[in-house]
Amino acid sequence: MNWRERELPLLKDSARPEYQVMIDYIKDQVGEGREYSNNLVRVVLSERGCYYEFRDLPEEFSGAVGSGFRHDFVGSTEGLKLLGRLHDLALGPESADTHEISLMVIYHWDGLFRPEDTFIYHWRSYASQEEGPMMMGFYRPEVLPVFFKLKVDSDLAEPLLGSRKGVLFFVANLSDQHLVVRIPHHGPGVTDLNEVSGVRLIH
Repeated sequence: MNWRERELPLLKDSARPEYQVMIDYIKDQVGEGREYSNNLVRVVLSERGCYYEFRDLPEEFSGAVGSGFRHDFVGSTEGLKLLGRLHDLALGPESADTHEISLMVIYHWDGLFRPEDTFIYHWRSYASQEEGPMMMGFYRPEVLPVFFKLKVDSDLAEPLLGSRKGVLFFVANLSDQHLVVRIPHHGPGVTDLNEVSGVRLIH
């Protein structure tokens, strides 16, 4: 599977065009597809790939080119149970083969970022470089979020993703059928565009 996954930082306007080229490429490859959205996020799925983007923060974007992802629809109870498993994975005991766990949960969105409506956990360790752990916001086990995402590189993720590396994200609907997208990655690494210099490669 060809893969490109991205968590774009908030960038100054002068730095955005370079990233926008990569975003436009992914959107072009995925095509129109089927669209799912709520007031926070827009998702497009096709036979050629998938992506999501935040409506008010277009720099928050993740996408995959290829057919190796899968999606399904879950009820609210199942969505909460899934988030509980991701939370336990993020904050539970690490394995020796865990290198990255990033969980972002947004409970409410009205166009403004509020820490009290968000839970974020991030930890990353490759070779001698380590980031975090960093945690902010509040986890609410009984409240269904409008969106959550796990980015992971750990053998503990295999039951959830079918792979140790990849991304899983959830988009709540007004009904009781919510979208879950799983994007396993079987290559040598997940590419973050802000960490790569020179030519941007799809693994």
